[in-house]
Amino acid sequence: METKEIIQEAALDLFSQKGFDSSSVRDIAAKTGIKDSSLYFHYKNKQAILDSLMDKFIATSKSMMSLLNEVIENITTIDDESFFAVTEQYIQSYFMNDFISRFIMVMNHERSHNEQLREQYICWCIKKPIEFQMTVIKKLQDIRYLKMFDARHITLEYYAPIFLFFNQYMNHNHTDADREIFKESVMTATKNFVSIYKK
Repeated sequence: METKEIIQEAALDLFSQKGFDSSSVRDIAAKTGIKDSSLYFHYKNKQAILDSLMDKFIATSKSMMSLLNEVIENITTIDDESFFAVTEQYIQSYFMNDFISRFIMVMNHERSHNEQLREQYICWCIKKPIEFQMTVIKKLQDIRYLKMFDARHITLEYYAPIFLFFNQYMNHNHTDADREIFKESVMTATKNFVSIYKK
């Protein structure tokens, strides 16, 4: 792992646990074992570290959505087991991704007083997931897997439990047991969703 990545990792841990404002450059340096002066060689200040983490978060999110979009575009038919598998892959590759989950916690922690993070939180935790899931729902309606109800309504029915359970179980102190409960809760909600909206 390169020095920049070591600094990012230490900062992400501190920001997700203590908050951005309560974490100092000295704290980050101490956690990495790097001198303050050496840390400034890689990042000009604490904000620059946060910006680099945000850039990484956005790039990772875009990549994941692009990959899933390619899969969805090529689907001509789907059964229940495949739908459940796609959902499980979605939550494991995104919400259960260690980096993603911790950065969402940073955004959640800071959004009440940091406009930049508030905007990114709304964008990547609410707006873009709903837009993406609406595309998926419409595709599944087109191939006659789901009923032709209002696509936004169905999308919210699908995504709301994922978002709720993430916030309930995947906080910065989450355990392996919490991860399993999160996954099981989402999959149970997904099965209920299919039982209601499957054509």
